[in-house]
Amino acid sequence: MRYKAIPPIIVSLAAALALAGCAGGTPDTGSPAPSSGTTDTAGGNKPANLRVFWWGSQPRHDATNKVLEMYKKENPHVTFQPEFQGFDGYWQKFTLQAATNNMPDVLQFYVGSGDTQQFMDKNLIAPLDDLVAKKLIDVSDVSESALSTGKLGGKLYGIPLGVNAKAMAVDPEMYQKAGLTIPENGYASWEELGKDLAKLKSVTGAYGADDLLGENFTFPYYARQFGQVQYADQTGIGFDEKTYVDFYTMKKNWIQEGLLPPIDVILSIKSPEESNLVKKKSAINIVYTNQFPSISKAAGRELKLIPLPGPNATKAMDLRPGNHFSIPVSSANKEEAAKFISYFINNVEANKVLNAERGMPVAGKVREAIKAGFTPEQKVAADYIDKVSKASSPMDPQPPSGSTEIEKLMLDLEQQILYNKTTPQQAYATLKSEAVKILEKNKK
Repeated sequence: MRYKAIPPIIVSLAAALALAGCAGGTPDTGSPAPSSGTTDTAGGNKPANLRVFWWGSQPRHDATNKVLEMYKKENPHVTFQPEFQGFDGYWQKFTLQAATNNMPDVLQFYVGSGDTQQFMDKNLIAPLDDLVAKKLIDVSDVSESALSTGKLGGKLYGIPLGVNAKAMAVDPEMYQKAGLTIPENGYASWEELGKDLAKLKSVTGAYGADDLLGENFTFPYYARQFGQVQYADQTGIGFDEKTYVDFYTMKKNWIQEGLLPPIDVILSIKSPEESNLVKKKSAINIVYTNQFPSISKAAGRELKLIPLPGPNATKAMDLRPGNHFSIPVSSANKEEAAKFISYFINNVEANKVLNAERGMPVAGKVREAIKAGFTPEQKVAADYIDKVSKASSPMDPQPPSGSTEIEKLMLDLEQQILYNKTTPQQAYATLKSEAVKILEKNKK
């Protein structure tokens, strides 16, 4: 499973943000009028229309829309304008909204990722600290470690909607057929995993695993195993040549041996539900825990979760938010947006509908209240989260300005390596040189 980087058009559109006057976070004059200035005679509140924008699959859309209706019944002065789509094109659409001063009131976001840093750099996302201080967003039941995932520079920019972790989803039936034992605590090394992939390939008749070594999914974990990070403030990248070359040499060799799919097959898979694991053409895939129930459902058979391979798995593993809710600076409805976000994370009945699809709920009382209704697959994910939470390290520092372009370059170089257009050594030299240039350009 691999997250996709922002399409090239997004990088070029980023320049439009400043031209549109968004750099300073000016009020949104293009969005629907949130209030008529009159009050709701029943509740004494001013009517407000909230635009809420999120990405996800159809089950997420259906559940989120139902929660909007639940909130509206309890708060009749609020109406909603929901906007949703799959992950493909999500950031492209938001960039266009920003460039035309037409941003939503509540945005599904991811604080601290390469995909979103350009919006932070342009001051488009509002800090939420005052709204928390006014108790419009209740975070009293959210752990500081979870809440810290939405902070940058000491300020809170996003409320986590769930907690996730990376995991290896494995097929017990395939392991049994191959005469292998599933390592419940994860493989001690990548070499040990490679040996089992060869045996699993013989059972599946296709591949041992899906793309276990995706650049923007597994490489950050791999670098952390050796005390390194993907991004660095002074050099753009925070890993050395050996780490990069070893990673891509391993990936290239595994593809040549048929243990992983070729690059064309990797690029054709748009979601975990379409993976070779689901189709019984592989025995392993790396996923986020919140994806596990839908993958299991699509596979129609029992799957298990185990930690990613060592060495130094504890140093490499981290817990992270599935995503955040954030409020753009341009919103004229910040207080009503804050109240809705508070409801979203704290209301038990709403979270029974949301059903932990964005990750394990961040509010402790909510987790306990809905656990009894979990499916067996959700219980597997919850148990895994509990397990790795005791063996994980803090997330990497926020990426520097320009990390989106560096990530795109890494993805391009990965494809060049796998299409035999360049070597890992040459790719690293290019990356090291260009990352510094990207960093310097974004500092101006």
